[in-house]
Formats: sequence, C-alpha cells, structure tokens
Amino acid sequence: MARIRVLEAIAGADFSWAPGDVVEVSEEKAAAWADGHRAVLVDGEDGVPGEATASASHLPPVVVGEDGWELEVVDATLEEAEPPEGAEDWQQWVRWSVTVRLPAAAASADGDQAPAPSDPADLENEDPEQEAEVTTPFDPREHTNKEVLAYLDTVGEQEALRVLEVEATEGENRAGIAKMRDQVLEAARLRDQAEGGSQLGAEKAADYSRGGGGAETPETRSW
Repeated sequence: MARIRVLEAIAGADFSWAPGDVVEVSEEKAAAWADGHRAVLVDGEDGVPGEATASASHLPPVVVGEDGWELEVVDATLEEAEPPEGAEDWQQWVRWSVTVRLPAAAASADGDQAPAPSDPADLENEDPEQEAEVTTPFDPREHTNKEVLAYLDTVGEQEALRVLEVEATEGENRAGIAKMRDQVLEAARLRDQAEGGSQLGAEKAADYSRGGGGAETPETRSW
C-alpha cells in the first residue's frame, strides 16, 4: 500500500477526497493519482511528502507578442514564489522567469534595415549647421548699381523681372539700372533660350554680355 496527499478535489462512486487529505491506496492507484497535479506520494506518519515524490515536468513557456507572432525564448526558469493571500499553506507556488529575444525592425523592400523613427526631441536639438541651407533671394536694395547689373547678367527673364520690380517699387529706382531695363531683359530672354538648347540664343547672350547689347564695340558703363 502507498499513501498520497490530495491536491485537487477527487470524488468517485464510493469515495470523496478534499485537497490536503492523506489517503492510503494501492501501489497501482498511487502511481496513477500521484501525478503532481491531482496528488503526490507521501511517506511518514505526518503525511509529509517523501524525497522520492513524483513531480510534474514543465516545458518552457510559449511567449506571443501583441502582433500574434511567437517570440524566441532565450532563457526560462521556474522559481519558487510566495503564495497569494488566502492560499493554503501546504501548496507550493512557482512562477516562470522568462527572457525573450525581441524581433528585429522590419526590413524594407530592397532588404535594407528600416531606419528607426526620429525622436522629435532629437530634431529640436539638432545642430543648426546640419540643417538644410535656405537660399535668400537676391535683394537689389542691399547692393550697388554695379553689383545689381552684374547679377542681372547671369539670370533668366523671370528673375530679372523680379529684381527690376523690387528696385523700381521698393528700392531707390536708380537711373543707372532703370535705363538698362530693356537691354537686361533681352539678354535674360536669350539666356533662357540658350538653356533650352538654342545655339543662336547662346551666341546672342554672349554678345550682349560682352558688348552691352550687341553693339560693334563694347559699351563703357559708368556707375
């Protein structure tokens, strides 16, 4: 005969066992009941579990992320834990301590690692020298006649019109610039044609630039 301590309530046609009961059964029934869940083998008069008491075998836990994918368990150990309030003293409580490997960041279509999203705080603390340079439009009011005309000799018609409009309406409307308006705009139009692939336009623009409007001899400007 063998003795077992009941862990879960068990009842049959002619018996009823409550958790904590120590009962005597045949060797065959003891082997069947003492599986570590329903009952355990005990020895001694006080019903203390023996050293050779059968114990349950535990498989490592399965950990699933919130996306439903199973995570890789790197390490898992079963540790003794304090029983919750109101639990019976004779019960043993354990819990898992699990270490998992988090999945790598999703890869892009070409196989490269997707970059981590930028932290707004990092963007606020970014070095100003790393920020994109902002191009300030040319302001004729901040330059001499000579500098304005030299700049106008390098731009297309739209930019030339903008600079001349600022000079005329918001600047001093200097006579040395105003009298060159038609010539400047004609040269700017020829530059636009040259950028579009016209060889004739390129040659005319060069003549205007060298000769101050296509005259046989270079024009002498006085600012």
